[in-house]
Amino acid sequence: MSTYEVEHNTTDPSTTTPTNNNNTTSNTTPHRHRRPDLSTFFSALSEITPDEARHRPHAVPVPRDVSAAFYSLAEALDVMRRDGGGDGGATAIPSAIGEVEGGDENDLLTTMIQSLLSTAEMPPREVEGASEEFCDMLDRVPRTQLNSSQVCPICNNPFLEDQYPLVVRLPCHPTHLFDLECVRPWLRLRGTCPLDRTDLAKQEREKVEARRKLAEEDEEEEEWDGMYA
Repeated sequence: MSTYEVEHNTTDPSTTTPTNNNNTTSNTTPHRHRRPDLSTFFSALSEITPDEARHRPHAVPVPRDVSAAFYSLAEALDVMRRDGGGDGGATAIPSAIGEVEGGDENDLLTTMIQSLLSTAEMPPREVEGASEEFCDMLDRVPRTQLNSSQVCPICNNPFLEDQYPLVVRLPCHPTHLFDLECVRPWLRLRGTCPLDRTDLAKQEREKVEARRKLAEEDEEEEEWDGMYA
């Protein structure tokens, strides 16, 4: 996953310690990280997603590894939820759906966590999330098209709070805008829109399959043309 610095060729302002005019550290409290570290999640995800470079690219992942990926993302989102609610991050990630505390049960972030925990308890045979290419090809929304009232539905932070916002629009609806770094892990694991649950990964697979069949048909036509040329 690309980092903030790689995407913007700059330094993440949320990780920069403010300085005064004398280039010394200021007493001003720096901005809190908007998103938790997801390196553990993406490491777990790499173990359960197909990779043609592996010796067994079509091997079915072990259920406990699938559960680990879902638990890892649930934990990261729970950190985000508790930080946003001012809980200080002292509470451990719940191990069951009913243990999710704090916030409205209808809150999007809480609903996402509950969904991940539910799936972690009974993991699917395979993970069918969206590809990295799909995430990279999502429509980017320029800063000039954003206004101060728009917030990311996941982290609930205003898009324009970032000097260099990286906002994407999901293809299911023109108003479904997200910080890419917030929605990318969910798309990679679940493949659905967090707001309306449109199965974007399934749509992507269907398009890929349609292109594959079309390519095969074109190849067959070329073979027939060659036989009678």
